[in-house]
Amino acid sequence: MTRNLLKHDSIADFLEILATFGELHGPVLTDVGVSAFRPLGPGIDLLLDYSRTLVPPKKYLLPPRDTVLFFATDEGYRQPAAAVPETILVGLHPCDLQGIAYLDKVFMRDRIDPLYRARRTALTLIGLSCEPDEYCFCGDLSATETHGCDLFMRRSPCEFHLRSNTPKGKAILDRLTPILAEGEPLPADSRTCDMAAAIQQASVRGETFEKSALWDEFAGRCLSCGACSLCCPTCYCFDIREYGALDGETTMRLREWDNCLFKDHGEVAGGFNFRKSRQERFHYRYQHKYLGFGPTRGIVSCVGCGRCRVVCPVGIDLLELFKESEDEKRP
Repeated sequence: MTRNLLKHDSIADFLEILATFGELHGPVLTDVGVSAFRPLGPGIDLLLDYSRTLVPPKKYLLPPRDTVLFFATDEGYRQPAAAVPETILVGLHPCDLQGIAYLDKVFMRDRIDPLYRARRTALTLIGLSCEPDEYCFCGDLSATETHGCDLFMRRSPCEFHLRSNTPKGKAILDRLTPILAEGEPLPADSRTCDMAAAIQQASVRGETFEKSALWDEFAGRCLSCGACSLCCPTCYCFDIREYGALDGETTMRLREWDNCLFKDHGEVAGGFNFRKSRQERFHYRYQHKYLGFGPTRGIVSCVGCGRCRVVCPVGIDLLELFKESEDEKRP
């Protein structure tokens, strides 16, 4: 028996101890009734029974607007200071943990992004088990539920079962010992999702659905609002812009969130556009999300969180492609 049970009435003590490791952030209910990851403090209730936040935790690693370079005529280019505060992000569902694990592959595998690495190193992840709703399609979580987090909280009726996965998580668990009770570890949740399995199979065979009539239907309905990319845990397309100061001697180079469904996303110098039509842009988004490019080829970056299905104002759902394919296979 190990001391790994956190009773529900000990949550306040739990958060107080966590705060000694860094700035504490987690899911809260905002004034407008939206679940969001925000700083935690006195009078702010941690939301542990939420379905999903509107904006995923990628904002802690890739801010919507990020300064990547400064320039001054007397000193040339210089990078911003990489020092970032230690942050404890508590209450991440398995899909969001998988989203961060995917971003780690993109920004920390081959060509390391120093700003991303600094933020990732300073970020402690505490996962939380969840119950899928009608929008989720996350598949079997038994092998990936705790992937990438330092500490995981598995909910049961009267308590949370805690498990550390890293030395950082073990240090936190040791500090929590005085408020924990003894208990046996719970096995990982095991669920199946037919749609998640269909997505994996389509990715393995490199399915592009070239002949599907759904592409024209999607393109005809899409508003190019960008909501699907904004809320996606693994979308990382960005634009680079420079803003010169009025003194004519200094400037900033910024990295800003972009969207592959925007008309100017594929536009280059001279006005040539690699993806002029919305149908082409839709197909590009599908290929990036489900087939991968470059070092991530063959890796499905969709984590089944269901955010894009919830927020699309015209009800576009890429899962219809896979459902159509599965229906065609049936006799």
